[in-house]
Parts: sequence; C-alpha cells; structure tokens
Amino acid sequence: MIYVLITLIAVAIVLFVLSFFMNDKFEEIENQLEQFSISTMQDTYQMKKKIKILEEELLTEDILPTHEKNQN
Repeated sequence: MIYVLITLIAVAIVLFVLSFFMNDKFEEIENQLEQFSISTMQDTYQMKKKIKILEEELLTEDILPTHEKNQN
C-alpha cells in the first residue's frame, strides 16, 4: 500500500512539474481571439468612418441642387 501511495505522489509531482513546461493552448487561443477582436474593431471603425464621409457627401449633394434651383 505504501508503494502505491509513493508512486501516486511521485507521478503527481512529475505531472505538476511538467505542467509548467507545457504550452498553454488556452493562452494561444485567447491571444488569437484578442487579435481578431482588435482587427474587427479596427475594421468596424474604418467602415463607420467611410459611411459617415459618404453620408456627408450625399447630404451635400442633396442640398446643392436644391439651393441651385432656388437661385435660378
């Protein structure tokens, strides 16, 4: 019985030490998700900026022809 306990403790210690040297797959996935999130936010910001510029151009185009008609 003592041999079984010593073996279990030895295996536990070896696994514990190995856990520090193993690659953390969750950390890699978390980093990838963070990078994806950042790039998505950047893309969204750029799209909103472009949409705002287009809307402003459309609004100025709508205003100019009406204004020109009133001048004639």
